[in-house]
Amino acid sequence: MTKATDKKQVSRVKTKKKSWFRVIAPPFFGQLQIGETYVENPETILGRKIDVNLKELTNNIKDQSAYVSFRMISAEGAQVHTEPMGFYLTPSHVKRLVRKSTSRLDDYFVFSTKAGERVIIKTIMVTRSKIQRSVRTALSSTLRSLLQEEFQKTDFNGFLSLLIGGRLRKTLFALNKISPLREAAVRVASLQVKKDGQRITAETSSALAAEEMPAADENTEDQAEDAFVEEPEEAAEEEAAEVEAIVESADGEQSNDEEGTA
Repeated sequence: MTKATDKKQVSRVKTKKKSWFRVIAPPFFGQLQIGETYVENPETILGRKIDVNLKELTNNIKDQSAYVSFRMISAEGAQVHTEPMGFYLTPSHVKRLVRKSTSRLDDYFVFSTKAGERVIIKTIMVTRSKIQRSVRTALSSTLRSLLQEEFQKTDFNGFLSLLIGGRLRKTLFALNKISPLREAAVRVASLQVKKDGQRITAETSSALAAEEMPAADENTEDQAEDAFVEEPEEAAEEEAAEVEAIVESADGEQSNDEEGTA
């Protein structure tokens, strides 16, 4: 009598071979290697972002409180090339800038570069003493004008070079003529792009706004126009109320300090 032998079928999982790819910085950063990735196909990681400490790019210990954001845009051989997308200071560094009996001014701007790119800028100014509301307004207005002049002369990469190289700090030194400042810096610089990676310009931003705007009926067209007019006024009133609250709190702290010293 023969025994039937059952053969077990062993299934083999076919796996694609992965490889290491080096992530390379743009040319004005010296094409330094800023990272490595282990993937099957480098095309699958295009569009991803990577944040790199600025100290690793400049070899300057003073730059360790800043980071530069890169986006992977192309693959060539064993290398993945990137482009700069933004710059930001660490929250801990920003917190250390503020001291007692000083005024902190945070501003938010949207600029268009010489190449038409849309860039969001967040700034911080710290004065050496408490200042009045009129001085705050003058500082913010002058800061906007100085940054606007720089963006009219260069693109985002050029502005980032000014920012990292320290030349922008010399330009912002003119703010000390209005009020002595402890610090005036760009806290965040962000280049705006669409989901497909295309950079947003003045033309594309208006087109996107038109696409996102819902179609209005004939009966509600007048109401939509009224809402469009009233919205900026309400935003301005809210902003003015916030500024007044900040100024009142700052004046209250200053009066308390004077009573304490008396």
